[in-house]
Amino acid sequence: MFYVRLAVALAPVLVLLGGILRLRWPAYRAAALAWLVAVAGALALFGAGPVLLASASSKGLSLALVVMSIVWAAVFLYSLADDLGAVRSIAEKLLSSTGDPVLLALLLAWTFSGFLQGIAGFGVPVAVVAPLMVLAGFPPVRSIAAVMIGHSWAITYGSMGSSFYTIGLVMEVSTERLGPPLALLFILPILFTGVSVAHLVGGWSGVRRAAPMLVVTAAAMDALMWVLNLLGAAPVASMLPGLLGSLLVWLAGRTGLYHAPAKGTADAPARVPFRWAFLPYALLTVLSLVAQLPAVKDAASPLRFALRYPALATSRGFAVEAQAAYAPIRLVGHPAPLLLLSALLTWLAYRARGHWKPGTAGRAWQATVRQTTGTTIGVALMVMMALVVADSGMAALLADAAEGLGAVLYLVTSPLIGLLGAFVTGSNTNSNVMFGPLQLYASQALTLSTLLVAAAQTLGGSLGSGVAPDKALIGVSVVGKDAREGEVMRRALPYGVLGVLLVGLEVLLVEILGLSP
Repeated sequence: MFYVRLAVALAPVLVLLGGILRLRWPAYRAAALAWLVAVAGALALFGAGPVLLASASSKGLSLALVVMSIVWAAVFLYSLADDLGAVRSIAEKLLSSTGDPVLLALLLAWTFSGFLQGIAGFGVPVAVVAPLMVLAGFPPVRSIAAVMIGHSWAITYGSMGSSFYTIGLVMEVSTERLGPPLALLFILPILFTGVSVAHLVGGWSGVRRAAPMLVVTAAAMDALMWVLNLLGAAPVASMLPGLLGSLLVWLAGRTGLYHAPAKGTADAPARVPFRWAFLPYALLTVLSLVAQLPAVKDAASPLRFALRYPALATSRGFAVEAQAAYAPIRLVGHPAPLLLLSALLTWLAYRARGHWKPGTAGRAWQATVRQTTGTTIGVALMVMMALVVADSGMAALLADAAEGLGAVLYLVTSPLIGLLGAFVTGSNTNSNVMFGPLQLYASQALTLSTLLVAAAQTLGGSLGSGVAPDKALIGVSVVGKDAREGEVMRRALPYGVLGVLLVGLEVLLVEILGLSP
């Protein structure tokens, strides 16, 4: 009977994977069927009643609202900046900075794409940067592959930290405790993705020549990521390191080692001058830091929205604890309100300077709806499925089975689980939702640090999301020029898999040395 129940517990995930990979369904359709399968299995073999299932599904919607409200606001702010020409202004400045091919590739595909991932996500770095690389003279397939792997270091903290907050919610760990050690672990992915971009465009000679700059820049980016997490500013912990990295690479291009004359571009000037282009994100940074001041946090702590859920249990004795305030959305501190306030202040400043264009807000709203509707439905259904699996006891059973792997093998495997979920769904957030409950119960069963396993899950998901097929499809669709999705995947995927294997060894080394958070 154990193996029958194990098969039923696995069924929702297998249905989700099969629907997306084998049947090529949209994620929301596969997630809907997976949720139904989870509900049926929980009713039939795990003793979950209608009230428990309704509570679990409602909790899933609550969690999805926390995550998707960040995404909606982030995409809206990016769409505003893009419509006004701010993103183009920044990109044009980068293109005119250096003619050294390896340095220019790192500037565009590694640091600037990380900055874009920090503020928007959803394939925006690939859609924006891959055409710029082709414009700069790089082959189309290598351009797309370089951006795919180059921006993947920024995905966990990208979209204003949506994946980061998701793994904290699903695995029931404090993001304040998770943030700093997770940021330190990102030193390897940041450096590895930079080395990968240099290797893609310049081979091993390009890596050797760029090595000093790569090491210094990666260390500086990771240090800033760590400091921002210490300050509680996780929503900007990809955006600002990406910006710092872009500055350092740009400065390296001014040294004798890397200097080469830039080709320049013949494109029309952007509507927003370069000195004003960063205003929306400068405002967001200031607001994020102000929101973490103790006096502000204390004064605003009662201003939040959250639902209360009762303690429940299945007929087989699996208990679900009561939740007094599940997945709260804080008016001050949650990224979504801060993003919207940044958009409002940007409107006021741009209007005063004459940079605002009538209809921008409407077009940004339409772009947000267009980009996020399918994802919103898919994430909601996927989180509902994950919470049914968790609250019915299915995830606990899967964790018991995973216990047979042993702590060492499981630690090495846990980032690969994150990669699998992100590769299939195209999203680190979805991967964290799908496999977070399993990772939580497995860490408890194996007496491993839940914080370390949570970090492994989202590290693997970050690199896996970057090389997922949907990113290749986005790149091919915007670049064209005879680029094929299969060719791009063959270029990018080996780097992603190797990076996740290295992360597994990094996590294992942390455990062996007794440095687990």
